[in-house]
Amino acid sequence: MARFSLMRDEEMKLKLQPHPLSFLHLYLIFLLLLVWAFVIYRFFSQNWFSRVPFYDFLIGIPVVNEVVAAAIIWALALLVIGFAARYLFLENGGRDIFRLYGGLALFGIGAMILHLRTEGDTMAFGRWFIPLLTLLVGGGGIVLVNQYRRSFTYYLTDIRIAMHQDFLGISKDERQVRYNHIEDIKLKQSIFGRIFGFGTVVPVTGSGLGTGTDEAMMIAAVGGEAKGFAAGMAAGSRRSSRRASDDPRDTLYGVPDPGRVRDLIAQNIQDDTGVEHLKRIEHLLGKD
Repeated sequence: MARFSLMRDEEMKLKLQPHPLSFLHLYLIFLLLLVWAFVIYRFFSQNWFSRVPFYDFLIGIPVVNEVVAAAIIWALALLVIGFAARYLFLENGGRDIFRLYGGLALFGIGAMILHLRTEGDTMAFGRWFIPLLTLLVGGGGIVLVNQYRRSFTYYLTDIRIAMHQDFLGISKDERQVRYNHIEDIKLKQSIFGRIFGFGTVVPVTGSGLGTGTDEAMMIAAVGGEAKGFAAGMAAGSRRSSRRASDDPRDTLYGVPDPGRVRDLIAQNIQDDTGVEHLKRIEHLLGKD
């Protein structure tokens, strides 16, 4: 866990970590691998892959036997799921999920091809290797997701908000913001979060903390040709809009009792703003 030190005369108000269910979408991704490992084992043992529509096409490819064909179908299923997660969880690790599933698929197929070239027979190897590989990645992924969730710690003092991450000592990230720099507070809570009492509190600042950008571009072009002379004209416009971020490094992500957290931040903003005004008045009076 990241270390945090209070400044002189600073008071700790609240210390938070993401709710255990706040990363449920990542847990489900790896739980799906555990289920797929069991299904893939049954597919190998009971030859269920032969029911897949394009199985006959795969089995007709030279050097592709039943196990290699089954491994190809296994890899294609991983790529499809990873591609879907890439867009469903764009800000919550979707790209990394796609890379993981794609890498797992390529590694599995590569190992099968390598074994086929060296040993000449992949039947016995594939029956245990593919299900075991899927099982290990799924189980290991659940453990890593839990460590990833626990790597985030949020500190709310009477002066600032500090967002710390320390993931197994491999990656560290720290963001701090003073209350008088916060322009808006957004509370994001899904139906599932409402049931179990957690949500994301986003402190939005003028520098862009707590926000992402949606961009859209439109290009139009016209052209014409007359007597060997061609002319064209093109125009483009770009529109961007700011939206609340879901990045746990820039927000108080999935924290318990988010309404209380939002109210505490609002109160601290009010108190800090009042203190700043008093300091400015004292400074002006001192000049006089």
